[in-house]
Amino acid sequence: MNRILRTSVGALPLVLSLGAAAQQASFSNPLGLRLEDGSLAESCADPSLLRDRTTGNPVWYLYCTTDPVSRKERDGKGWRFRLLPVYRSSDLVNWYHVRDAFAERPRGLASPRAGLWAPEAVYMNGNYYLYFTITDTADAHSPEKGCAHDSAIGVATSASPAGPWKPAPKLVVPPRRAGSGCNFHWTFDPDVVETGQGERYLYYGSYGGGIFVQRLAPDGLSTSGAALRIGAANRYEGAEVVRQGDWWYLFASATDCCAGPLTGYALYAGRARTPQGPFLDRQGNDMAAARAGGTPVLAQNGNRWVGPGHNTVFQDVAGQWWTLYHAVDRNQPFFSVEDKLTRRPVLLDRVEWVDGWPLVARGEGPSDTPQVSPAVRPDAAGAEARQPARTPAASPLWTDRFERSRLDPRWDWVRQDGAGSWAAGQPGLRMATQDADLHADTNNAALLATRLPAGDLRIETRLRLDAPLDCCAKPVQAGLVVMRDDDNYVKLVELAHDGLRQVEFAKELGPVERGYPRYGNTVVGTPGEWTWLRLDVRRSGAEERYTAWSSQDGVHWERGGTWIHALGDAARLGLVAMGGAGHAVTFSRLTVSRLGP
Repeated sequence: MNRILRTSVGALPLVLSLGAAAQQASFSNPLGLRLEDGSLAESCADPSLLRDRTTGNPVWYLYCTTDPVSRKERDGKGWRFRLLPVYRSSDLVNWYHVRDAFAERPRGLASPRAGLWAPEAVYMNGNYYLYFTITDTADAHSPEKGCAHDSAIGVATSASPAGPWKPAPKLVVPPRRAGSGCNFHWTFDPDVVETGQGERYLYYGSYGGGIFVQRLAPDGLSTSGAALRIGAANRYEGAEVVRQGDWWYLFASATDCCAGPLTGYALYAGRARTPQGPFLDRQGNDMAAARAGGTPVLAQNGNRWVGPGHNTVFQDVAGQWWTLYHAVDRNQPFFSVEDKLTRRPVLLDRVEWVDGWPLVARGEGPSDTPQVSPAVRPDAAGAEARQPARTPAASPLWTDRFERSRLDPRWDWVRQDGAGSWAAGQPGLRMATQDADLHADTNNAALLATRLPAGDLRIETRLRLDAPLDCCAKPVQAGLVVMRDDDNYVKLVELAHDGLRQVEFAKELGPVERGYPRYGNTVVGTPGEWTWLRLDVRRSGAEERYTAWSSQDGVHWERGGTWIHALGDAARLGLVAMGGAGHAVTFSRLTVSRLGP
């Protein structure tokens, strides 16, 4: 996609001919990326797309982060890391390797061990620009010599989208101090947009410090003016900004991109009237706030794909919107477990705009069945547009409002001695947070637990976590756990940590193969003064599908990701208040319902 020349269109009609759709070619994820020898590349992380509009027929270029691309490729030092591989396509589905953007790291800009990540290709000023992350800046361009994490944004130029690329001698965004010594913000993941008035903006940043936007100089080689934070620190990375109608939309990814089969990476969006934000989600929450906003756009759904994110958004020749992103096949998650190298193939799915908000794959997560291909002719018909997935109904089985001073007999404590202070009938159940946890080998948190009925269930609770917005040094959290034992559970909690409040949905698994992770997490919607948590449980054979939801009012719900686990019929439901002492949580009620189809 050529982001500088990209134009906006209105929302597409929600009904198109099935007959016309049937004439289109189809594809299935992941996309095929062919290397020089005809073999398939297995990974294309942080994909960026550019459409070459200087040619008569549509041609697109795909740029990937520095990574191994095949288990076959090794060099004398071990894995071969290709430096920003570039692919070409005429149909957006079948891709062919052109070259790697660099044969070696740009001398004088990057240290010999630096990673070159998250390329962003654009066409402007009659030339092609390739922006990229340098994870370790050469001492000549760093305010602190000898540091290994003084990241920056560089740029290279070319007369062709295929290269060869010539690095500019200076950094576009130099390393930014977060403190003394080698303490730097994460200056990662560039993205460039242009307004209709010719103003250009550069987005960059990651968990360390947050996401920022800054004006880009007319020559594209430097920035000017103040940098504005538009994404909360410790929450977002991988900014992708597009214009649709009268709105600018920020897509950003959250949590760990690379935890093998327990990767919970997911994609969120907010919108603003200007490219400088603030970007608010559909509930009005700011993506840069302590209670971080962000409407869920793409999350794992229980099929083979986990951790979808770090996307690029574009229109095909007929004007239909799509997104390219990377994800992890939970059945083949690694190049190498020992080297912690997660395989991240590139996936493609359709984007629809429903009530002014992007919806990927009908809101059901990454596709793993055949899909109608993008249009490569202006008169081509696209796939039939689909409405969002229906929320299943539920019939209450029992509700506890904790109105009496004594607990209902169905409840009992796990680790009674560590239960700490609690009181029911306040109204509600009030529990003090413990300096204890339920994570990996730390299994000392108390749980108020009960057996779950058989069948498909919906579990809902309403809670208030009494902790200031600027807390906490430890991950203070409260909410729901469904567990078989201390090492096998799913957890849905409101979490306060390092000045950030979010709803975390996590899975722990044990035992695991050597080198494999035991714990993975994703996040859902934005917590409020009171937060509603919902966990849908669907049982199928030896496994269960756990899908998380959250709400600020109990009416408007945001759907998060799905974890697959095997907790069994004897799984217990627990209420927890843990991670750090000195705070409290109030559960006003809890309901267990029978979940409909």
